[in-house]
Amino acid sequence: MTGSALAAELALPAGLVLTLLGAAMLYRAAPNQALRPGKPAGRWIARGGWGATLLGLPVLLTWSGPATSVFIWLTALMLVWSLLPLAAAWRAGDRKACK
Repeated sequence: MTGSALAAELALPAGLVLTLLGAAMLYRAAPNQALRPGKPAGRWIARGGWGATLLGLPVLLTWSGPATSVFIWLTALMLVWSLLPLAAAWRAGDRKACK
């Protein structure tokens, strides 16, 4: 396997990991997030989240065409920003029920 073929194979997972990690960091940096209520995140988390999220799109563009890459990128963002608040609320609800 040549170097360019390996890079093309790793572009999809790398782009997805960057996008998912960046979206999670952006959610954590939001003031109304439920992951760690009352514990504000630093500015570096928001900046790192934007950087990882925005870097994920060009990496995905090396793997497929523009329409497919943007669709994958937006779907990954939507997935994280939909499921992470639900998971945080579920976790907080379980903790309250145990007390």
